[in-house]
Amino acid sequence: MSKELPQRFLTKMIPVIDLKAQDALDRIDEAYTSVGFAVFTNSLDYEDQVTMNTWFEQAQSFFNLEMSKKKELTYQSKNNLGYSLIGAEHVDPNAPSDIKESYNYNNTRMPEELWPQNKYFKDYALRSIKIADELSLRILSHFDKILDSGTTLVDAHQNPYNTTRIIHYPAYTGELEPKQMRIGKHSDYGTITLLWQINDVPGLEVQDLEGNWHSVPYAKDGVVVNIGDLLQRWTNDYFVSTKHRVVNSHIHQERYSMPHFVDPTPGTMITNLRNEPDKYDPIESKEYLMWRLAQSH
Repeated sequence: MSKELPQRFLTKMIPVIDLKAQDALDRIDEAYTSVGFAVFTNSLDYEDQVTMNTWFEQAQSFFNLEMSKKKELTYQSKNNLGYSLIGAEHVDPNAPSDIKESYNYNNTRMPEELWPQNKYFKDYALRSIKIADELSLRILSHFDKILDSGTTLVDAHQNPYNTTRIIHYPAYTGELEPKQMRIGKHSDYGTITLLWQINDVPGLEVQDLEGNWHSVPYAKDGVVVNIGDLLQRWTNDYFVSTKHRVVNSHIHQERYSMPHFVDPTPGTMITNLRNEPDKYDPIESKEYLMWRLAQSH
């Protein structure tokens, strides 16, 4: 990363931004050029929030299925979908496997055999994607305004290669390997990530350039949004993608979350959106994503 975070980040909490506030655009600009993370409130209308809360109940119940049932939905690397066992992934290649299980799903490329035999589950899963996709476009429209890029980002995500994931961090009392944690230090790969912290169990942290870690606050009905490596590259380092992790501070408690990973329409060429010399070579968005995913499984 060639853009340095300002010194003020060292003592600054991750910002909580009311998406309907008059100064929202200025606060978004400040957050993503300095921290790379923010928590949005007032991001969904009442009906969508009720739908998401119902889905969160379904998501948690999924992990109570018998292991034999979950294994029938085993992760497929070719499309980045399906169920991953505890220990199947290590997002930090230099650390042991993560202490989590997860289920990736999608509304356009999901093989039917990867859905549980529960129509209610599938129905609400698809609704959750629709809500997350619509919110993603609203956030990207703010970024287009900040970057003075017209509708470039919004247009590039009309047929996105998005992946939604539900994650269960089980309560754990066993032995831990050195550097092992609920999810290791990493940055996200794509454009942006929307993350719903389903229950109020701490652990998500963001790292500053001095190596200090800062907790991401929990906000009821809020959504955490962070920059991915692809958007940092796309904006020539104007927006910053920062390392984050889920630590073991509350490992005795179950934790649930839902990240929605936002990636452009396959075939999108990622070129500098800023009126300044390029720091990166052009690259195709899906090629970049699959290369990054291959390093974590």
